[in-house]
Amino acid sequence: MFGYIFAFLFGILALAFIMTRKGKVNPGQVKGLFQSSGRLIIIVIAGIILIALLAQAFVVIEAGTVGVVKRFGAVQGELAPGLHFIIPFIDQVVNFPTVKKTYEASESPESSMADFPDIIISALTSDGQQIQVGITARFMIQPGKAAWILQNLGSERDFVEKVVKTEIRGSGRRVPTKFAAFDLYTKNSYAAQQALFDEIAPKFDENGLILDELVLRNIVFTAEYARTLEEKQIALENITTEKNKLEQEKIRKEQKIVAAEGDAKSIEIRQAALTKNPTIIQWEFVQKLAPNIQWGVLPQNMVPLMNLPSFNTNK
Repeated sequence: MFGYIFAFLFGILALAFIMTRKGKVNPGQVKGLFQSSGRLIIIVIAGIILIALLAQAFVVIEAGTVGVVKRFGAVQGELAPGLHFIIPFIDQVVNFPTVKKTYEASESPESSMADFPDIIISALTSDGQQIQVGITARFMIQPGKAAWILQNLGSERDFVEKVVKTEIRGSGRRVPTKFAAFDLYTKNSYAAQQALFDEIAPKFDENGLILDELVLRNIVFTAEYARTLEEKQIALENITTEKNKLEQEKIRKEQKIVAAEGDAKSIEIRQAALTKNPTIIQWEFVQKLAPNIQWGVLPQNMVPLMNLPSFNTNK
């Protein structure tokens, strides 16, 4: 298109140059001017055609894309980013993006920022619950596969519809049937996400694409079942709490038993020590008396003597 515009502008400038060379002319003299300048006009037209051909012979492939050359409908090969020469009006270049693109199935595709937004996926769980599955996938073309994709799948819009959308929506309906609703409601949803990736990635690979990442964005349950799941989750949490309380009580009982066994052992050791040395009792007795009490230790098996007058309160 740019070549045609350039050629048209060149033609206008060439005509202006011719008319300047011949001097000012009025409308009646235009016919004579062209007759006398026939050879020059032919040269100008030939120049315009040549420039148009040259403009069509060069194509620029932008960064982040790859060009696929078609000649008379047959795929010839790929063109890397940069300036390339092709056969004018015979070769056709179809561009494919090599950057990562996103596909997203969500509840509100009209507000999605993905390259290819789509409506949310409806599915059933293994226990027959109706759910809706939101998925975001990031993908790209495999290096060197653009020509194969054009030959076997078509343009970018074609392979997105035939492979990306078809495989993701198909797996998005199949994989949830392997999981119970409650599993998808809890952390096991990550297992479902991995199962989705493992099922879709090989199919992308077979069609010249790379599944870079897949995220199970959200799972929407019916309002009634969501309440049931929440109640069940709360009940499980309560059971866990009670189990923790029982474990704590068990630990406390075990601690008391260990403490009692320790006390019994201590008493047993003390009793053995007193049997061997009875004067220990007298010593402990004396230690507990007030400091102002005078005392003395009598021979074995005798009670200590104290200075009883010190207790006289009439002093």
